[in-house]
Amino acid sequence: MGRLSREQLELQSRPKRVPVSEANRDKLFVAGLDHQNYMYRWVNDTEGRLAAYIAGWWEFVDQNGHSVGDGGVEQSTGTSSKFSKGVGRGVTAYLMRIPKEFWLEDQDKKEQDLQDREAEMKQSVKKTGDYGKVEVSVKTRN
Repeated sequence: MGRLSREQLELQSRPKRVPVSEANRDKLFVAGLDHQNYMYRWVNDTEGRLAAYIAGWWEFVDQNGHSVGDGGVEQSTGTSSKFSKGVGRGVTAYLMRIPKEFWLEDQDKKEQDLQDREAEMKQSVKKTGDYGKVEVSVKTRN
């Protein structure tokens, strides 16, 4: 085999071409994530949302798909390796992940809470015999 020209080497090292029609479809898509073991979510950095997710054991994802804090993530450079994107109006969203087993536990808890609320509403209807109360008021201008 002969040596490759500089032009051929440059073509080989280019990232895979994505047609413009596909590139504009999903701006928050990230390739190469471990969907087998983790659930991922973009979380806006607004009103304590990041703190709430961290308390729920979600972790930031770095640019290489690892958790920020993993041994493979360089932290001494002083620059953030957190995967983030501007989502408009000055808001930044961060890619976070949680092990799938914890996510499934959270889904089970949400489902149970929903069933409990529905049962409570049905019980209330059985006791009172009605579905609630409606009041109509009309405001008139003087």
